Amino acid sequence: MISKAYFHAIDGRMRLAIPGVKGSWVKAQELKDRIIHYQGINDVRPNPTTGNVLIVYDPQRISQFDLLKILYESGYLQDGRSIAEGFRTASEDRSDWAGALARIVLETLLTAVVL
Repeated sequence: MISKAYFHAIDGRMRLAIPGVKGSWVKAQELKDRIIHYQGINDVRPNPTTGNVLIVYDPQRISQFDLLKILYESGYLQDGRSIAEGFRTASEDRSDWAGALARIVLETLLTAVVL
């Protein structure tokens, strides 16, 4: 599950908190082993102390949307659909990248308040 508290992404790097990783070296290694082999992912650095996962990738080969989709389909994101959908919109219309990212952040915050 993605934490509503921490998500940061720029082209080539994505860092997000995944509570299932926090406190579990085994879960951290499992996540790394599951996604490191996808084409375009260069490195996966889970930190079981913080629960954060840093994914270093080639933005020419894989998009942020695709990364979130992989994490969602692997069971690490429960609300990944709405976040990933925002990235799809952003990647289709790069002229409004900041606006799309702002919508994603607002949607995530509203989801956290409602839940």
